[in-house]
Amino acid sequence: MRTVAIVLLVCALHSVIAGSAIAGKSAPGKTEHPGNVALIKDDTGWKYVHFPSNVRLYVFDGDSPGKPACNLGCDGAWPPLPVGANEKPLGDWTIIVRYDGSRQWAYLGRPVYGRFHDSVEDPSGNGIDGAWHYLEP
Repeated sequence: MRTVAIVLLVCALHSVIAGSAIAGKSAPGKTEHPGNVALIKDDTGWKYVHFPSNVRLYVFDGDSPGKPACNLGCDGAWPPLPVGANEKPLGDWTIIVRYDGSRQWAYLGRPVYGRFHDSVEDPSGNGIDGAWHYLEP
């Protein structure tokens, strides 16, 4: 049943995106992204989400370019966006290596994370500690 709900949500989001493009509000110019990422529009603008779950993606102000600071415990609440075995950098998306040797996506040099406590209905991590923000193009 959950799979059906996710499929319906994805279809609805695609309809909204197509509708807004027709209304003159087009998507950002650069829309290429890894396969586990999608671009959606809400009432505040364009945001990247994890695909297929559609939960928001985040960046952390405590990170340095290409070097994640969210490690050992932090990464349990804010899981890094993983890179598939055969994936390669794509446009503004690069691959960084974490402290444990795992690979994580970075957008414009900023490591990208999900949030364990988020759901599609309640993406509540934006602004936490003044340091976590939605990933936007």
